[in-house]
Amino acid sequence: MRVDGERIVREASALAFPRYPGTEGDVRAIEMVAGWLREAGLEVSREEFTYDIGPAFRALRLLLLGTGLLVAMAGILAHSQPQIAASCLALALLAGGILLLWSPWLEKLYSREGPTRTANVIGRTGSRQPRLRLILIAHHDSKSQNLPLPYRAGLTLLTLLASSILAALLIVGLAMGQVGGPSWLGPLLGSLAAASLVTLSTLRNGNHSPGGVDNAGSVAILMELARVLPGELPADVEAIFLSTGAEEDHMVGAMRWLDRHLSLLAGRATYALNLDGAGIPGKALLLERYGVGKSFSPFLSKMARRAAERLKIPLRGTPLPPALGVDAIPFIHRDIPCVTFASGSLGPAVMAIHSADDHAENLERSALERVALLVAATAIDLAR
Repeated sequence: MRVDGERIVREASALAFPRYPGTEGDVRAIEMVAGWLREAGLEVSREEFTYDIGPAFRALRLLLLGTGLLVAMAGILAHSQPQIAASCLALALLAGGILLLWSPWLEKLYSREGPTRTANVIGRTGSRQPRLRLILIAHHDSKSQNLPLPYRAGLTLLTLLASSILAALLIVGLAMGQVGGPSWLGPLLGSLAAASLVTLSTLRNGNHSPGGVDNAGSVAILMELARVLPGELPADVEAIFLSTGAEEDHMVGAMRWLDRHLSLLAGRATYALNLDGAGIPGKALLLERYGVGKSFSPFLSKMARRAAERLKIPLRGTPLPPALGVDAIPFIHRDIPCVTFASGSLGPAVMAIHSADDHAENLERSALERVALLVAATAIDLAR
């Protein structure tokens, strides 16, 4: 099977404009995606929804500030009152775990209707009594942040590192009856973690990112697959091409679509292949784990690796960095196997994510083509 790399790049460039959920750019993106899916000959629908991101942001800020206070106290008391310090740190780690685990019950924070209105766009093939359903996903919204994604991930990792060293210091100290090391070490570790958490609590979303890497390249791949993949699938396999809204607001669009369609998906084998961050220069990537060691889908990872080996496409498995989310997570929470395809390595394109510098020029045509071919081959293998 062939894909048109030039068309993928052209459509990614056309979509690379600010499109935060609920803005005029978001409405424009929804219309473009719906038009492309119609041109592909699919049955197209648009499902609007509203939501209120406010409760989630308020809860997040409160949790970050509270956790920062506890870690700071643990550092200050590490040498003088290690037992109290250990209790403070244990509470901080428990609270911090909420940020890392993406537990299903957290989705209740996003369940209420609200002031933001956007839509999911769906293109489907004709089968209505399928043996198998394949859902291919890419979110069409973008966002800018006062803390671009790499800095946010770096602050999260710094918090985890400083807290882990402090925890080890306290555990050894309590076991030996005395916390060792210089007296300034505990306060320094606590201050580093607390300062990172306070900085993270200032996080704000905006509408200044063109979203070339995140996620115009992936949407363009989805549109190309909508044109070429249905003809490669057996007649008893239904392909659903889902362009989600509000992924940048904690994956609300995927949650809404699943809550609306989950009962219809029951009774048939269903697999989901998500695209996010595809087109960054470098190897194809497979996001295989999230949270604290949670696996997305070992079976789909195996299928993707087989397809990559057959196509001679270098593929690297990687975990999703802590506290980050992708549309695969709501699918996994509802027991629908899903993995995420991306590409690249740390560099200028990654550093530009969630900033005004995330232009389509950061995309690499060959990386887009590799991911498109890999997702197509994986889908065909699943269908067979």
